[in-house]
Amino acid sequence: MNQKTTSLLGTALVLLAGICWGMSGLFVRTFTAWGLTTMQQTFFKVFVAGVLMLLYCALFDRDALKVKWKDLWIFLGAGVFSLTFFTWCYFSTIQATSMSTAAILLYLAPTIVMLISSVLFKEKITKQKAIACVLAFAGCVFVSGIIGNAVPLPLRALITGLLSALGYAFYSIFSELAIDRGYGAQTISTYAFLFATVTAIPFLHPAEVTALATQVSPLKFFGLLALMSVTVSLAPYLLYTNGLKRTSPGTASITASIEPVTATVVGVLVFHELPDLYGYIGIALVLGAIVLLNINTSKTASSN
Repeated sequence: MNQKTTSLLGTALVLLAGICWGMSGLFVRTFTAWGLTTMQQTFFKVFVAGVLMLLYCALFDRDALKVKWKDLWIFLGAGVFSLTFFTWCYFSTIQATSMSTAAILLYLAPTIVMLISSVLFKEKITKQKAIACVLAFAGCVFVSGIIGNAVPLPLRALITGLLSALGYAFYSIFSELAIDRGYGAQTISTYAFLFATVTAIPFLHPAEVTALATQVSPLKFFGLLALMSVTVSLAPYLLYTNGLKRTSPGTASITASIEPVTATVVGVLVFHELPDLYGYIGIALVLGAIVLLNINTSKTASSN
């Protein structure tokens, strides 16, 4: 397989990952209507993916399960402060506002990563990065409904949306810390999912879940929960990771921004959530910020 074909395959895999992530709202709206709480949904999202990844590592890649005790706090942080916290906030935002708004608020994460990295990893904030920050902030203002005739974004949704971006950003930060210590993506994700699962157990309330499953149909209920975990958690992770092996990180990150576009399309087609002109402008500004950030990253990587 030549380099061009390999790169195209990598882009296609990342594109599929972004589309999978963008479909989260379909499951959230369904389970919310059935009476499942946000934290219960969070548990099942990380539980199935965590178990499957643990089984895979145990059978085919046992070295990925080897970690030093002194580094466990990093995986705990990735699981608790990122996966559990981020998923709960993101699902809560989807419940309170449109899928496109929830997704675009989430995609402020790259800007947050840039700001935190400038402090923790001494990464220089260039002119391009500063402009990207301004674009992302402006996009958030437009999406929130502060500007225009749209109904303003509920304060709760704005807060959980911004916190979801913060939690999502933390995953990159903790992953960077783990990578600096020599751990691979398989190790990081497996332990992050497992720690996230343990954290969500106290909020599961099995009796409630069983009662809801009985009302709906156990096969349909748990089957859809498993499908959610595979579709918006396990599959996109595997697709994205394999895509990264075949294309540059900058290209991958830009391509993955198909997620808010997918969320918008699903919201329009399934739930008739039509953004106004200002909403579309906000989406364009945030996506523009992501592209600008990654063009800068790609140029830096190529010069090295």
